[in-house]
Amino acid sequence: MENPIKHCAASVMHTRVWNDMRDRQAAVAGRGSGNKQGIEHAESKRTAPFAIKEEAYEKQNRKMRADHKKDTGKTLGKRQTKGTNKRRVSFACRFAGMKGSMKDKKGEPTRYAMALKKWGFGSREAARNFCNKNKKK
Repeated sequence: MENPIKHCAASVMHTRVWNDMRDRQAAVAGRGSGNKQGIEHAESKRTAPFAIKEEAYEKQNRKMRADHKKDTGKTLGKRQTKGTNKRRVSFACRFAGMKGSMKDKKGEPTRYAMALKKWGFGSREAARNFCNKNKKK
């Protein structure tokens, strides 16, 4: 049995067009719409799904670095994205030999892929080539 009482025409009342109209009316009246933060949040979610995953990666990375400093009293070095620094060569050699896919089941980059990207490598092969070229024998 259908409910005869309806709150609103949700498919119409909560669309971008209606939100824009409310914003224009609020601007004309000299007041805020009261929903600006909500709209900005929704827009950011709609336009950048990869950025959200990257933000989560960075947040976890900051936590890991803070925990390491708390445990050992030492700070971890910054990412080396350019050059043939010893740490960067070591990272490339270590990660070139790791197993794991570059994308998950949803087609999004894995943490492994993001780590390679943050260190300036586009793929496992790029890291392997860099390692073979620059490691000391």
